[in-house]
Amino acid sequence: MDGVWATCEETRWAWSAHDVRVRGTTPGRHGLLPDPGRHTLDLGASGAAVLLALTDAMVGDELDRIDPMVRRRLRDEVSQRVLRPYMERSEWGWYDGSTAKLNNWNPWIHSELLLATALTVQDPERRTALVSRIVQGLEHYVAAQPRDGGCDEGPHYWWRAGASLFECLETITSMLGTNAGVFEHPLIRAMARYPVTTWIGDGWAVNFADGPARPREGAPALLFRYGRRTGQSEASAHARALRSGPDLTHPDSGELFDLRRPWTPCSTPNGRPHRPLPSRSPRTPGCPTPRSWPPGPGRVRRRACSWPRRRANDESHNHNDVGTFIVALDGRPLLIDAGVGTYRKETFGPERYDIWSMTSEYHNVPIVNGFGQPPGRRFRATGVRAGHTAHMAGLTCELACAYPPQARLRSWLRTVRLVRAADERVEIEDVWDCAAAAGSPALHVLVGGGLRLLQSGGAIVTPPNGRALTLSWDASTFAAEAETVALPGQRLSRVWGDAVHRLALTARHPASTGRHTFVARPD
Repeated sequence: MDGVWATCEETRWAWSAHDVRVRGTTPGRHGLLPDPGRHTLDLGASGAAVLLALTDAMVGDELDRIDPMVRRRLRDEVSQRVLRPYMERSEWGWYDGSTAKLNNWNPWIHSELLLATALTVQDPERRTALVSRIVQGLEHYVAAQPRDGGCDEGPHYWWRAGASLFECLETITSMLGTNAGVFEHPLIRAMARYPVTTWIGDGWAVNFADGPARPREGAPALLFRYGRRTGQSEASAHARALRSGPDLTHPDSGELFDLRRPWTPCSTPNGRPHRPLPSRSPRTPGCPTPRSWPPGPGRVRRRACSWPRRRANDESHNHNDVGTFIVALDGRPLLIDAGVGTYRKETFGPERYDIWSMTSEYHNVPIVNGFGQPPGRRFRATGVRAGHTAHMAGLTCELACAYPPQARLRSWLRTVRLVRAADERVEIEDVWDCAAAAGSPALHVLVGGGLRLLQSGGAIVTPPNGRALTLSWDASTFAAEAETVALPGQRLSRVWGDAVHRLALTARHPASTGRHTFVARPD
């Protein structure tokens, strides 16, 4: 009761960074303090609403026996702060993409609005109006998703994007008493496979943008239900492999981000717990294949994997990384995407691309005439094509459009291959044509492990445990330098340790045209 009352007494449920008045995003409404008469609807507000709604559902009768005012105020605050602004105001860019790129906010907030509606709104007409508007909002999100079910925010944010969409569908079908075949829809089925296809193993996933290589937030019980609902045993089996406990009907401590996810798996529509599938480990992922690109990841039964990705520099949580790749050996990424450090004001402001981890210079992409890739939809890859045989899987893309005009770049063709042979290896072939007399290309590779340059040329990447990775390049064309990149803050250091390393290859004799192949193979 004290917790409910204290929450209702708060002036603002929205997180400070999102409050429209404090941030000054609304003309004429900027100030230091939130406006108690005009609430912002964000992740914080919807999260508070669903917390109170679940409290109402679980202990509301007990609260009534203490004082009926508590429950009445709880429902009134949920209505005034969240449900009414949602219905009466149209400024929410996350709803339809009108003022912001559609991302995880849409299904995340809608999943909480649906549950708050189901548990606190008694009037049938108002429930119908709310659910109808929520369904329209979800249709905006679904229409913006790639047909292969990929998530442009990566596997970490999938748990609040695709997974939240599934929660919406579960709540809606529960309220209606029918699913109308929605779980057989090809896109909904494809979304359920995304965590499986981006999984490397042993807690590692194919990361990009702001997502970490070791995702922290996950809800295996939710993925288990998603796999069961869509009839995909592989997704349910992967969920079992993610869990330490024997029974997916009860979440473990890793899922306690909010009250909703531990509560909802307790029963199914028929009131009985799901029967878990036998536990098995997911297959080791590998190089993309024509069946899974673009842009969703594919897998092969190999110990090495490469991952070229990113068609354009405009995704949610974007980094300037068109054409980057990851190479993992024995289930651990060694040529890496670092991810992002602790979120702060600059992360989502004009200074975002001054942060080192967002820039091309600290991704595995070329630097041309001193220029990296700028942000923006027009800075993109073209001519993306994939190939797959019994002995090789690869992908080729043209990167020239990803660079600014000042780079004087006519063409930069990058091909990434996984060669399946006795000499198993990953090859990154670059062919460039620059209008400038001196092309001065540079190749950077970020390394998650020890990096040692060899006197004879090449380098060795050593993980904390397991086999090393040997790197080779044309030493007559590129001079090599190894640099240490310190990692302040826990968000990066908990994944990679105190530092990562960067291999910088700089052209010895700059030329306007050239061809080069960089090779990584198990030591």
